[in-house]
Amino acid sequence: MTYWKDKVAVVTGASQGFGKALAQQLIAQGCHVVLAARDEEKLNAAAKQLDADRTHTHCVPTDVTNDDDVVQLMDAVREKHGKLDALFNIAGVSSRGLVCDTSIDEFLCSYDLNVLSTVRCFQAARPLLEASQGHIVNMGSLASKSASKFIGPYATSKFALAGLNHQLRLEMADSGVHVMLVCPGPIARDDAGSRYDRQSANLPDSASKPGAGVKVKAIDPHELAARVLKGCEKRQTEIVIPGKARLLFAIAQLSGAWGDWVLRRFTSS
Repeated sequence: MTYWKDKVAVVTGASQGFGKALAQQLIAQGCHVVLAARDEEKLNAAAKQLDADRTHTHCVPTDVTNDDDVVQLMDAVREKHGKLDALFNIAGVSSRGLVCDTSIDEFLCSYDLNVLSTVRCFQAARPLLEASQGHIVNMGSLASKSASKFIGPYATSKFALAGLNHQLRLEMADSGVHVMLVCPGPIARDDAGSRYDRQSANLPDSASKPGAGVKVKAIDPHELAARVLKGCEKRQTEIVIPGKARLLFAIAQLSGAWGDWVLRRFTSS
């Protein structure tokens, strides 16, 4: 019997990418997974692929930037399962661009999807998670700890998410709710290297590469999902992959200039 057998989890951004890989891992371990994403067609297709007989999945089309949608998502969880053991806030958006050229609307969009959506989902799920003393997992990035060139508003929002996660961890400590931040480097995907072509048309070639040219190996999403679930079992506060990135973060805390120098050494020109 696995830790996740017969537990109930919500995964946002579950129709593709890492959210889908995480849902697959949960289902394989006997968890009942509520899949949430904006595109209903893609969501149902993902559910059919992951759980052909639909015994372990329930789809709730959800725009996590919409208050009513999030409330309806948690209402569906109560009606279907009556409990919630884990909330995985995976939905998010990344970007390429120069801060000086990025509109305020683009910053607001990034902040809403990468930060405020987490607040919406947690606030709506809080009573259920307190009852189960469950898990909140927030999807950060290496950019939650160290910015790099050409990623537009992405680092701004992911730094904010790290701050939110820290405060939430402190707030929820006495309730028994586990809060964890996941900070991976680029996750392997089919469109890696081309997904930012339009945004990076007027930027150096490195801008369109995974990690905006930072020299780190792409992470297998299924291996990362396994690490995340194990981190929940151990109630870890944070996962950083690759682990060696922690050295850069420590250097940058001691000296911004040193941190910038190290980052340049590990970034393609």
